[in-house]
Amino acid sequence: MRTEAVLDTERGAIVAPAGCGKTHLITETLSVKNTKPILVLTHTTAGVSALKKRLRKLSVPTSHYVVTTIDGWALRIANSFPITCPIHSSPENPRLFYPEIRQAVLRLLMTGSISDILQASYSRLLVDEYQDCDVNQHNLITSLSDVLPTVIFGDPMQCIFNFGGPMPDWDNGVLQHFPLIEELDTPWRWNNVGTPALGEWILATRESLQQGARVDLRTCPAHITLHPLTDIAQTDLTNQRNAQHAILNYYPTDSLLVIGSSINERSRHSYAQGSSRIEVVEPVQLASVTSAASQFDNNTGVALSTTIMQVASTMMTNVEMAKTSQRVDSILNGRSRTVATNSEQALCNVAIDSSRTNILDALQQLELKPGARVYRKGACNALKDSISLAITSPATSMFEAASSIRERLRQQGDNRIPSRAIGSTLLLKGLEADHCMILDAQAQGMNANNLYVALSRGAKTITVFSRDVYIP
Repeated sequence: MRTEAVLDTERGAIVAPAGCGKTHLITETLSVKNTKPILVLTHTTAGVSALKKRLRKLSVPTSHYVVTTIDGWALRIANSFPITCPIHSSPENPRLFYPEIRQAVLRLLMTGSISDILQASYSRLLVDEYQDCDVNQHNLITSLSDVLPTVIFGDPMQCIFNFGGPMPDWDNGVLQHFPLIEELDTPWRWNNVGTPALGEWILATRESLQQGARVDLRTCPAHITLHPLTDIAQTDLTNQRNAQHAILNYYPTDSLLVIGSSINERSRHSYAQGSSRIEVVEPVQLASVTSAASQFDNNTGVALSTTIMQVASTMMTNVEMAKTSQRVDSILNGRSRTVATNSEQALCNVAIDSSRTNILDALQQLELKPGARVYRKGACNALKDSISLAITSPATSMFEAASSIRERLRQQGDNRIPSRAIGSTLLLKGLEADHCMILDAQAQGMNANNLYVALSRGAKTITVFSRDVYIP
């Protein structure tokens, strides 16, 4: 499909199955110079990051586009017009906060009072992953389309963000307002790496799942490896990690996405903690980071030192909390006969002087401790950035700084998404890798849409752990 079809459309939709050239079409469209930048909205910071990475790789000038999340853009508008667009909820209550933002910004748009500003700021609007828009977001985008020429990109088979509220009907709602321009049907993701058979299988699987049929995982043996689940937790975990290491040993420079439980975040952390080459993709809310920052605000002395160790142990290995706590106590009370290590001394410094500089140093020293490995780098980096911001802004609490860092990542996209990562389908959608591994094809929440999203992440191989050869 040519970019002219996008640029010449006042209002339309492109249905884009996974890996069929949607991102390439968007980047090609953004490479065309306009008098004003094109506004591009999507749902996740990972999606923002992936798109910006592609744009940088293609050397598309940043003056050609503004890329952010729908909620991030809405929050920016609300913050820019606080009197006419007041928000009363807190970001710490996202179930109230984001719906309120969407509704408030929609009311502002419908007044027409910022239409001139929008038209002066952007040449047109592109919306990615439109199937994940809830009714409030859909109403917001349709209102924007009255102001800016708008093309949406989506795939109803990838609709997995449908648990937060009512969703618009795709055929009778979305396509009624945004008439279909074209449906992409060439599996470029797989063709480009020499696995066209896998690409055709993915498209055929999409069709089968869409019709409610089951899929036989044995029908693409050259690219799909099936492992049986035993339902013995330790046996399955060992087999999963062995399969992961086999992939990375055979393809030492390739990327890998591991699809874990959508329900149990801790299980994903546990998997990464014991897998030396895998990192965790964090939810955009960064709840664990804001919670840690709040605990740092509310503790001092030895209690703060203990809190730092507790937080660090959820993000990195080899904290040795019990042993380290005893050493800190021994050093502080003058009973130690051995010289304190750098991390032990840093924790003692926090107990003596609970300054933010000492808190940051303690985290950094635990990270540098021999044998330590950070498996939640996204969370750890965001927490260190929050403390650094709080150091430079003494009047700001660490919790407020963490909230600010979270919104910055929401706006800009987190460019630290690892190439070998574990996440849920919700966190990994919009990303692609050379290989993907599904830890449990029958896990709670693994319906047809989630399975399609999971299967379509890998370009070269797909490794599936399943109790049955048929899915779902």
